[in-house]
Amino acid sequence: MRTMITLISLFLLFAFASIAQQPAELYTKISLDELIENAEQYENKKVELIGLVVHICGVDGKKMKLKSPSGAIVKIVPNDSNESYDSALKKQVVSVQGVVEISRIEKAEIDKVEKEKTLLCHIDNTPCKDKEWVNNKIESGADVTIVKKDIAKLRKQMETSGKDYVTCICIRAEHVAILN
Repeated sequence: MRTMITLISLFLLFAFASIAQQPAELYTKISLDELIENAEQYENKKVELIGLVVHICGVDGKKMKLKSPSGAIVKIVPNDSNESYDSALKKQVVSVQGVVEISRIEKAEIDKVEKEKTLLCHIDNTPCKDKEWVNNKIESGADVTIVKKDIAKLRKQMETSGKDYVTCICIRAEHVAILN
C-alpha cells in the first residue's frame, strides 16, 4: 500500500511538473489591425492572425494577401520556400500562425520606381514577376496609370506616417488553416 501511495505521489509530481514547464502559448493572438498599428513591437515574434485571403500570387503561389474586416492588408509567405499556396485558399477566412518580418521601402526606391515606371506587385510593392501581365499592361498603355496610382498610394502612406519610408509587414507562415 505504501509503495502504491509513493508511486501515485511521484506520478502526480511529474505530471504537474511537466504541465508547469509547458509554454503558456506559442503564438500571440492579435488582430491584423493591431499588428499594423504596432508592427515593431511584434517584429521577429510568433503571432496568430485571422483574415480573409484576397489574393494569391498567380506566378508561383508563394505570396498571399490577408485582409482584416477594416481593410488592413498583410503579406503572407510560407516558412518553407519550397511550399506555395493553393488557389483554393482565395476568398477563405484563415488562421495564420507565423513569425512577423518587417521591411521598408525607402523614399529613394519609390522615386526610382516612379522614374523607371516599374509595375509593382500589389501584394508587397516589389517589381511584379508576372511578365505576361506586365507586358499586357505595357502594350495596352495601362502601365502608366497603374504606376501613377501605386506611387501615389505609397507617397500617401509616407505622408500619413510622417516617415520617409513605407513599412511592409510580412508573416512567414508556419501554419495556415481554413476557418469557414
